[in-house]
Amino acid sequence: MNGASEPSASNGISFAGSTGKRRHGLIIVGLLSLVGVVSMVSGVADGMVIGGVALALAAGFAVHVLRSTGDSGAVLTIDGEGVWFRDWELPKVPWRHVGGIHVVGIRLRLLIQIDLIDGAAFLAGLDEAQRRPANPLVRPDRLVAPGSAFDVPIGDVVVALREAHEAAAAMT
Repeated sequence: MNGASEPSASNGISFAGSTGKRRHGLIIVGLLSLVGVVSMVSGVADGMVIGGVALALAAGFAVHVLRSTGDSGAVLTIDGEGVWFRDWELPKVPWRHVGGIHVVGIRLRLLIQIDLIDGAAFLAGLDEAQRRPANPLVRPDRLVAPGSAFDVPIGDVVVALREAHEAAAAMT
């Protein structure tokens, strides 16, 4: 299993991605396209250049939005073995490496923070294909998942994570 593949969710819980991200991204694409077309037909000096740039940005952003939100599968999978989040680009993180689960951030940008126990050893144990050094969501001492990534309230995700973590701790 590589870091980008979704593990099986047997005897576990999966959370789907937020549909709002795609909707908001497509609204931005529409606005950029509108600015591009209006600039091209309005006769404004340099309107063709401005319109062309706006349409090129709209096309690039559309590709990004559709690629990053096109997968309707699970973005978070929790089971008895561990937790997997798509944007970490890591294999499933075993519960033995999870120290705590917290909600951090501000009201408009809530994050789920998973504190790691000996996270540097876990990350060092991954092969080169599974390591993504530039991922801002992955740090040696913690993993972070944006609350806006899920189709359910962040509280439901945190409760499921904590219950699974406690159940795994009770099994050891």
